[in-house]
Amino acid sequence: MSFGYQKRRPLTEEEKSSDVAKARARALETLAAQEVSSGQLYERLCRRFTEQAAAEVVAEMVQREYVNDERYAEARAHSLLAARKSRRAAARNLRQKGLSAQQVAAALEAVYAPDEEGENPELSAAVALVESRYRPKLAMGRRDLVVAALQRRGFAYAVVKEAIKRVEEE
Repeated sequence: MSFGYQKRRPLTEEEKSSDVAKARARALETLAAQEVSSGQLYERLCRRFTEQAAAEVVAEMVQREYVNDERYAEARAHSLLAARKSRRAAARNLRQKGLSAQQVAAALEAVYAPDEEGENPELSAAVALVESRYRPKLAMGRRDLVVAALQRRGFAYAVVKEAIKRVEEE
């Protein structure tokens, strides 16, 4: 049964368009739908347009500040923290989006820095995860499973240990 979606075959270099105006229109459509990094925009444009046309359009979007990798990195880091991701998992996700190591480090420092009360946001995320998903396992005495699950998610052992301790004290 077909639902009208068919995966397109990749275009060959000869089939790709070199029309900068069309590439610009495609970039603006993409940016109107969601914010993306310059690397992601370049990759998307390279699917249908030549590398030269894609690079020219991405440079124009960066120059006009329609694309700002630092802003994107910080916004993405905030959403990853809200999704209860560890600092390591967030760094991996941001690197996969084509951001430089400096941009990733700056975004994580801004988002995962301790707040005014000295509370570690990563610890708060781990506590929330333990409370929401892993409390039944703790109640059954399977602390080892909770520790392993949180470590697979990228949380450091010290953070995992403190998060479990806080949940058990409640």
